[in-house]
Amino acid sequence: MLVFLVTGPTGAGKSSVARRLRQRGHHAISLDSDPRLCAWTDADGRRVVRPAEPDMAWLAVHRWTWDGNRLDEIIADAAQQRVDVLWLCGYAANALPLAGRFDVVFLLDIDRDTMIRRLRRRPAGNDFGQTGETLSAASTYYREFIGAWRRHGAVTIDASQDLDRVVEDLLLAALEAALDLPDRY
Repeated sequence: MLVFLVTGPTGAGKSSVARRLRQRGHHAISLDSDPRLCAWTDADGRRVVRPAEPDMAWLAVHRWTWDGNRLDEIIADAAQQRVDVLWLCGYAANALPLAGRFDVVFLLDIDRDTMIRRLRRRPAGNDFGQTGETLSAASTYYREFIGAWRRHGAVTIDASQDLDRVVEDLLLAALEAALDLPDRY
C-alpha cells in the first residue's frame, strides 16, 4: 500500500482535495475530521480546548497536533482493508516528525495573499483564520510551514488553481512519484 500525505497551509484546500479524491473513487481521508487524531495541545502535549477566539499569547503556547498512535491505526486499518493507495489530507504542527509514515508528501502550495483571501471567505466549519488573532497566526506560520516542507522534499502542487486542476496535477505527480519509489514486492 502507498501512503500519501497531502498537506499545506490553512486555506490551501486539503479537505476539498480529500472530498474530490473520494468522489473520484480514491481512499482519501481529511485528517481534521478524526477527533481521536487531531487536537489542540499544550507545550506538554496534553489536549486542551481552544477558546472561541484565541489570542496570540494562547496560540504561541498551543499547537494543532496529530496523535502518532492514532495515525498508525488509520494506516493499519487501510492496509487491513487492502487499500492500494491511501490519501491522507491534513495539517499538524507535528507532521514533519511523523513524515516517515508516508511514502510521499505533497505540498499544496499557495501564496500568502491567496491564503488570506480564502480564509476570509471560508464557509462554515473550520474557523481557523477567521476568529480572534488566528489570521495573524496563520500568516506567521505560513512561511515557516512552506519552507520546512520544501526543505523536506515535499512534491509541490500549485493549489492556487481550480480544484479539479489541483487534483489532476496531484494525481499525475503521485503517479510519477510512485514510479520512482523502490519496488516493495
